[in-house]
Amino acid sequence: MKYLLLACALLIFSITLEAQTLNAQLDPIKAQLERNGATPANVAIIQKTITNGVKDSLQANADLYNTIWKLFTNRAFEKDSGYKFLSDFNILFKTFQTTDNANASLGFSYDFSYDYANYVEKKKGRISNSFGISAKGNVAFKKSINPNDFLETKIDYRYAHFSGGVIAANDTAVFRSLNDLEDQLVIIQDMKSPAAQALWKTFGSQLNLTNQYYYAFSPKASLESNQDFSKTQFVPGIAIDLGAKAWNKHSTLAHLNVFDYPFALLRFITRADKNFTVYGSTIPTVQLSGDYVVPTKDSIRQKLAGNLSPYPRLKFETSFRTFITRVKKENIFFNADLRIYRELNAPKAIKGANLDAQTYFVMALQSTTGFYVSYANGRLPFDAKNDEVYAIGFNYKF
Repeated sequence: MKYLLLACALLIFSITLEAQTLNAQLDPIKAQLERNGATPANVAIIQKTITNGVKDSLQANADLYNTIWKLFTNRAFEKDSGYKFLSDFNILFKTFQTTDNANASLGFSYDFSYDYANYVEKKKGRISNSFGISAKGNVAFKKSINPNDFLETKIDYRYAHFSGGVIAANDTAVFRSLNDLEDQLVIIQDMKSPAAQALWKTFGSQLNLTNQYYYAFSPKASLESNQDFSKTQFVPGIAIDLGAKAWNKHSTLAHLNVFDYPFALLRFITRADKNFTVYGSTIPTVQLSGDYVVPTKDSIRQKLAGNLSPYPRLKFETSFRTFITRVKKENIFFNADLRIYRELNAPKAIKGANLDAQTYFVMALQSTTGFYVSYANGRLPFDAKNDEVYAIGFNYKF
């Protein structure tokens, strides 16, 4: 099975954008396009054109490309659709196997996130207040061999501050030029024409953004459990999120993104990028959490500690995502996530059983069509031992 997964990883690598974040600073441009009122047919043509050939001029910045792409695809859907919430739901059907188990297990992982946010423009940036609900976890059809048996359902309030990311030119001529380009693009019938591609290239070259910084403060409450809910705990806490994006590939901040250097080399070797280009827009994000864990069901902890008393816990998480390469219409990405949990002042029995701390690392290759190969090492809360897990599957986004 291990060799099959490695072979599939090479297959994905040979065939290759979903992006990380929607740049909120482009709202004025979006508003202008909506006022222009492109027809549904034109929207479809523009979407198809970006997905195929025109994206070459924007591919050097995956986040910026996805911003433009999503701007048009959002216009293609009815605003009053009753199924709009499904766009926030991802499900990954997969088969996975641990290194110490000859049997593969079938199952799926899910990830749902919905936020209601209010944005306020300030002179030095943008502030958002949002309320959110999320749910994620891993489910095996045969629960006894689920190697990542951990589910989390969470509600939170988030105060976030964004600075930077705006067009790096205090010149009305730049904005006027961008508006003129938008007007010309809306009325073009053939988005594959040389004229349309030239306009997109000009648009991308003029849309220069400054470095963007982000922090958020988030009180939260979650329910953590295993698959069959034989272990559960209520976890209120506070999280702090930090992030930065260097939209200008020539900036110092972009060059400091050492995590993207190996992938910049891969993009150059495979000719996905014409030059060796480090993406400053893929700088890893960081989350620090202080939690107060209230166990409600946990037979192992009850046996070891003699009680289910609440305890404080620290959590550190960092995530990274970048574009790797592209062939024809297919793109592949590398994703990585590291989580560290540590119980504070744990009882001796819990420490002796090595249950006071968990470290979990997962990395994956994923294509735009959803094909997915991953490797995970470590354990999550409720896991009794470390596992090495190989998984292969297909990601479906509603």
